Amino acid sequence: MSEKIEKALILTELGRFEAARELLAEVLASEPEEALALARMADLCRQLGEYERALEFSASALRVTPDSIYVWRVRALSEFRLGLATSGEVSAGHRARAVEAARHAVELDPSSVDSLRVQATTQWDTDSTAALKLLDRALELDPDNVRVHVLRGLIFRWQRRGSDALARAEAAFREALRLEPEHSQALYELALITLVRGDLRTGTQQLRRVAELDPEYGDQVREQLERVDALSNSRTTRWAARVVDSQNKRRSGGFRFGRFAAIFVAIALIRGVAAGCSNDSPSPAHDYQYPTPPRIPSEFLHPPTFQPLPPDWRSNFPQLTIVTPVPPPPR
Repeated sequence: MSEKIEKALILTELGRFEAARELLAEVLASEPEEALALARMADLCRQLGEYERALEFSASALRVTPDSIYVWRVRALSEFRLGLATSGEVSAGHRARAVEAARHAVELDPSSVDSLRVQATTQWDTDSTAALKLLDRALELDPDNVRVHVLRGLIFRWQRRGSDALARAEAAFREALRLEPEHSQALYELALITLVRGDLRTGTQQLRRVAELDPEYGDQVREQLERVDALSNSRTTRWAARVVDSQNKRRSGGFRFGRFAAIFVAIALIRGVAAGCSNDSPSPAHDYQYPTPPRIPSEFLHPPTFQPLPPDWRSNFPQLTIVTPVPPPPR
């Protein structure tokens, strides 16, 4: 690997994308078919949201190294993001090409957990059955893969219907948290499930924990807390109205005691429930509804690392371990 490419990788890890792009452009200006530079430029464009450019660079990289698993995954994720950003036949075309590129990566290495996960990501909302089968295979290879557990939970929560879907989603998120206790996406989804089950107090605590762990969830957490607060006030109003109505019905001769008792109970309910649902008993689950549309976490859009292959660099690239941030997907 050239010094400039190595430096570009470091800059990418630090989030200095434009500086990394300048270095890669310098390499490609002198060596237009430098496979590693083309691959990294493709992924850099993807991270910057320039998905069409990412496809252009990935196509150039595949002309040099047609069996690069990494590049096929970058291409799959770029097509996937374009599919999310468009609609109609255009979106369907991108989504189909995303699945095909991911499938090709799996064919090149059927034992790659990362490739299985990427293909499942491209199908998570269009063919959940196929996506779950891919994730089951991935867990056979790597039972402790947190991303696989979280994606599995998302599919059960958002895409599956049935009496056990919510329980299976919850189990997947809890397993992810067992493996990585501060995984913000798993905790956020678990908080929503807790709210759906009617336990507003615990769900609120979990949401606040998410905001502490990951500031990027700040807006989402605030939105959910506002919904919980509105729901709490609505419940309080309904309960107070029922108490007053009950007391009114029990008054037969205009007894003042009944009226005062009703007012006292109503005030107590308002203070108790509006304070944040401090009652430990869960409330009816159907009151809280999941936010829509579903959000696929940005971490699932990372193309995994380069694959180790024989010394012939044209067959693939040497293994690299790169963890880089990506912008969140569109809602």
